[in-house]
Amino acid sequence: MNDPQTDLVRELQTLLAQGEEDALQIFLRLVRPEDIADWLDDIGSDDRQRILEALDHDAAGTVLNETTTSIRAELVEDIEPRRLARIAEALPPDEAADLIGELGAPDFEEVLRHISDRDEEVLRDLLTYPEDTAGGIMNPGVVALTPDSTVDDAIRFLRSATADTVTAALYVVDDDQHLLGFVRLRRLVTARPTSKLGDIMSEDVISVDVRADQEEVADQVDKYDFIAIPVVDSNNRLLGAVTFDDVIDVIADEATEDIYKMAGSSAEEEESESILHVARFRLPWLLVCLAGTQLSTVVLTFAKGNLGLYEQMSVFTAAIMAMAGNTSLQSSTTTVRRLALDTLPRGRFLRHVAREIAVALLMGVICGLVAALLAITFGNDPIIGLALGCAMAMGMSAASLLGAAMPLGLDMMGIDPAVSSGPLVSTINDSLALTLYFSVATGILYWMG
Repeated sequence: MNDPQTDLVRELQTLLAQGEEDALQIFLRLVRPEDIADWLDDIGSDDRQRILEALDHDAAGTVLNETTTSIRAELVEDIEPRRLARIAEALPPDEAADLIGELGAPDFEEVLRHISDRDEEVLRDLLTYPEDTAGGIMNPGVVALTPDSTVDDAIRFLRSATADTVTAALYVVDDDQHLLGFVRLRRLVTARPTSKLGDIMSEDVISVDVRADQEEVADQVDKYDFIAIPVVDSNNRLLGAVTFDDVIDVIADEATEDIYKMAGSSAEEEESESILHVARFRLPWLLVCLAGTQLSTVVLTFAKGNLGLYEQMSVFTAAIMAMAGNTSLQSSTTTVRRLALDTLPRGRFLRHVAREIAVALLMGVICGLVAALLAITFGNDPIIGLALGCAMAMGMSAASLLGAAMPLGLDMMGIDPAVSSGPLVSTINDSLALTLYFSVATGILYWMG
């Protein structure tokens, strides 16, 4: 059974190959811009520009907003400033600011010169905020009226609002734009037309500071199930609102960032085709791992004193490192996830670490007994079995301590705890597990010998 989307991509590629620009424009008008954005991954660079040129301003804006960061950056660089200005004007202000923000300062100044004075002022204000803050993702187009305005006034205002205006709620402000309360649309349409907004508004309004991190904004929207949350400055003046669709993008971005950090890399590599650029993100962590593995080499060197025993012990090094690594990964993943969801209060840090160690110790004893029995069954020296069992129980407990404690420590220092699940903790675990294994085995050897 053919995939309709695949068939459409093939048809698009055929039209591009034939050079039928009129037919291309007709075809693109009949499909959704969001689908076109997905197809750009399968289209060559030159053809992407041809597609964008064949779209009207609204559709081009949607395509640029929905495509990947790397493709958007590539396309934006080649768009003539006047055309980019028209596309930006067709987008909501927050999305337009993100689009223009892809350019360097001289280029976006050129684009802003072709934008109306009112829109230019709004975009300049948005571009002053870091892109990962509430100010960087907010939409300044909100419905804000004074307490003396009537329900009838509010409804007339809503009727004249543009499609980009946030209408999830109506905000009530004083003459200086200080946020006083809000009125839900349901309350608005069921009130008498002559009722004043000050009489029907809810004063229990939750807002976020314009400088708040976007992750904090997402947490607030998720916690209270908001469709939109107002953004205010330090004086509680209403500046705009962040809507749930922006929050979904934030959640996806934060998840992607954490995944890359857990792999010892950066989300920026997704935007680059340069081999050197990608290596720059990955290599530092691998060098840390290389240095860390030398600790394991030192331990192995000391263990070679008794070659016969060493040969038997070395067979189980992979098992020791794997079990410690997996246990640490379980603990660190659980801890990082709880920190990300804010379900681990600092008052419970020690209880959480103790719980993880206890679980790991129980699993370590069981796995250690099984490993010891297997070692003896396969004809190894009983000392090896005893050392293997003890070292596995101790190694898994120590690895769990490291996996749970490191994210907590990084979080308290203001460092993203996701990095604790990367190559650094893996290297430390391997060295720690080997050290415990050979130290225990050597100690038992001398004690029994």
